[in-house]
Amino acid sequence: MYSLQGIGKSFGGIDVLRDISLTLKPGQRLGITGANGVGKSTLINIATGFLKPDSGHIQLNNKTLTHQPAWAFAQAGIQRTFQNTRFLTTANLGEQLLLAARAPESKRRLTKLIELSGLQASLHLFPDEIPLPMLRKAEVIRGLAASPEVLFLDEPSAGLTTFELDQFGVFLQQNLGQKTALVVVEHRFDFMLMITDSVVEMQLNRGLVKRGADVKT
Repeated sequence: MYSLQGIGKSFGGIDVLRDISLTLKPGQRLGITGANGVGKSTLINIATGFLKPDSGHIQLNNKTLTHQPAWAFAQAGIQRTFQNTRFLTTANLGEQLLLAARAPESKRRLTKLIELSGLQASLHLFPDEIPLPMLRKAEVIRGLAASPEVLFLDEPSAGLTTFELDQFGVFLQQNLGQKTALVVVEHRFDFMLMITDSVVEMQLNRGLVKRGADVKT
C-alpha cells in the first residue's frame, strides 16, 4: 500500500499543498483532475521523489520514503512519466529502454512490451525521429518493465489526438499489472474514465475533493 499523509508544500510563503492525504491500494486506478495552478504537478513531483514536502509523510508498504531522492522512490517500485517525454538525444530508443531493465525478469518483460507496442522498428531511431504517440508508449514501457508498485502518468494526453489517446489507453489497460496502482494526472476526463476506477478533483485551498476514491483532504 502506498500513502501520502499530511503533505504540505509552499513556495515563497504561498501554500500550494496543504494537508493532503492519499492512500492507494494495490491495483487501484485513480484519476486526478483540476484547473491549472492548483498544485497537481507539485503533488506528483512530491509523490515520486522529485520534490521534497515541507510537511507530511510518504510510505510504500510501511517503508518511509519522505525525504529520499527520486532514484530511491524508483528503486522501491514507484515509476512515473512526464508531461514532456524525457529521453536523451544522444542515444537511440532501444539503448535507453534497456537502461530501465537491468534484471533478467525486467528484460523479458521489456521485450514483450516492445513487441506488443509495435516499437521494434523504432528502436534504432533517436527520440527526435520518433512520433510523439510512440514516445508516450515508450515512456510507459520504461516504467512498466520494472513491474512497479505504483505508476504515475503526468498529463499523458498532451499532444495526442483523440484516436491516438484511445490507442494509448487500450495499450495501457492491456499491459498494466493487476497489482500495480495507477495514478493519472490529466485534464481529459474521457480518457480518465477509460482507464481509472475513480476520479478526484484537486481544488485550490481544498486539496483533493473526494469522488468515489479512498482519499482524505
